[in-house]
Amino acid sequence: MYLKKSDYQIRIRINLLDLILENIAVNSENNPTADEILAAADKIACDTIATKAGVLYNVEPEFEKVGDARNGYLLALGLSIGLYELYQRTDDYEVPEKVIKNYNDAFKSLDEISRGKEPLNLPPKEQEGDSNQPGEEDAETSGFGLRRIGSAPKRSHRI
Repeated sequence: MYLKKSDYQIRIRINLLDLILENIAVNSENNPTADEILAAADKIACDTIATKAGVLYNVEPEFEKVGDARNGYLLALGLSIGLYELYQRTDDYEVPEKVIKNYNDAFKSLDEISRGKEPLNLPPKEQEGDSNQPGEEDAETSGFGLRRIGSAPKRSHRI
């Protein structure tokens, strides 16, 4: 699991999180444990990030990291998505506006990332067909940051 229960204390008090988890467990037909509920929210958050940011970046190795080795920005995006998903499963709690705003902001950021408008400090995703076979052009995929997409040649700044 990429998102740990202790990570949620950045966005919500742990005792309130415990109440939400208890509410979800009691009102569910199969009585899931708190760990199962958190794992489901983590999966949704990671899959969402992988779908959006995975267009340009290799995010899968990031999800295997633990503790302080994790990317803080992806962690914050995952927490926004995970917390919103937890609130969606409760019956008694209205989703706070700040949770909705964080969720919407996370999706906006992920859309910008997927279009190359916002950089991530992650290695780029290797494109299919990138091989180092002799006689083929080597595609430059090293480095971090924005990607140029399109067929227009680079502009020359000569006059």
